[in-house]
Amino acid sequence: MYTVYVIDTIGDAHVLEFKKFEYRNLMELLVNKLHDEIGDCKGRGLCGTCHIRVHLSSTPMRFFEGLENNILKNQLEYYPNSRLACQILLDEHIDTMQIEIIGGD
Repeated sequence: MYTVYVIDTIGDAHVLEFKKFEYRNLMELLVNKLHDEIGDCKGRGLCGTCHIRVHLSSTPMRFFEGLENNILKNQLEYYPNSRLACQILLDEHIDTMQIEIIGGD
């Protein structure tokens, strides 16, 4: 089991446990466990509603160029540690990651 620490869109803290590849991506875990209204494009990386900030990660995050980067730069609250949750796989690389859900415009 792995763990991710989450601050949701209303500021509540959660500890979510998951198995490797239990869901397709981090967005699906967040939607399933927190019932948060994110992921309007169903995980295709097009809408930005699953925008998160990575506050702490045990391994350096690999930021994707191209589509994810373009979508993120169009967000009102873009940060250097911004990511789209739909582009992050559920595996050991995100174990103990601390994130904040920003959502999209």
